[in-house]
This record gives sequence, C-alpha cells and structure tokens, in this order.
Amino acid sequence: MDVIKELQNSEFFIRPLPEDTVVAMAYVPFQNARKVYSPECGIQNGTMFPELNKPFTGKYPKGGKSDD
Repeated sequence: MDVIKELQNSEFFIRPLPEDTVVAMAYVPFQNARKVYSPECGIQNGTMFPELNKPFTGKYPKGGKSDD
C-alpha cells in the first residue's frame, strides 16, 4: 500500500498553490510529500524529505552565482 498515492487521491491532498492566485502576490507552495526517507536516513540527512536535502558544500551550485 502506497500511503503517498493514497493521500494524493484523498480529500487531504493540498494543492501547491491556491487556485485563485493573484498577479504580483508572493506565494510559497505547499509541500506535498512525494517520497520520504527512512527514519535512519532522515536523521543522517537532517530531513525526512529528499526535496529539502540540500547539503552545504561551501560552493555555489552549478550554474549559480560565482565570485567576480
């Protein structure tokens, strides 16, 4: 049984953005868990959600800002 798929098809699924978005209004999308780490992996990474796992490497990401 896939709990995530059940939630997405249930009344409890939250759309990432409101249906009635307005121009020039800032929005932060809701996070709907598509995958979650195991408890051990979550503790090791500091998050249960792979989408939020952004380890600090001391460098800008590829294609990001660089020192001028």
